[in-house]
Amino acid sequence: MLLMLSGCGKPVDSSQVRAHFETLDGFTAQLKIISDLDGSVLEFESEYAYNREDADPFTITAPESVAGIGGTIAGEDSASLVLQYDGLALEHAMPQRTGLTPADALFCLLCDLRMAEPAQMWTEHTDGRALLVLRYEGETDGERVEKQVWLTEQGLQPVCAELYADGTRVLTLQVTAYQET
Repeated sequence: MLLMLSGCGKPVDSSQVRAHFETLDGFTAQLKIISDLDGSVLEFESEYAYNREDADPFTITAPESVAGIGGTIAGEDSASLVLQYDGLALEHAMPQRTGLTPADALFCLLCDLRMAEPAQMWTEHTDGRALLVLRYEGETDGERVEKQVWLTEQGLQPVCAELYADGTRVLTLQVTAYQET
């Protein structure tokens, strides 16, 4: 019996998740983003490059009407983020709902993965893969915000996330390609 149990791996805990994302130098990702804000559902695709030491560039790749628009997002955490579009810093370009828009959702989610303690954590199996699920809770601009993120249990690679404001899902992010750099 002892030999059988010794083959079982120790489950991943939240401190391991934080350590992984705190020491991660960078990655590139392709995202599919579904935004359901104020009764209007919009679908975007984008390329995002995380760089721990510098700003994170992103480019919208779909829909065609906005494809090619790019920018950078930087800051130490969600409270200090700076969003620039194509090199221009616009005073009123900051998202009204920090962390809940297609432009800044991944950046703020990465801040949570690096620094926050999840309210809940569990594993699920989907399509033959073991996934670690983390749920974060907080408040932003007077709204109750919940974020649920799925990571591969092996390697802690982001798979998808759902973001809720006052109990209503406002954003879904699906990672369609991911490569650590």
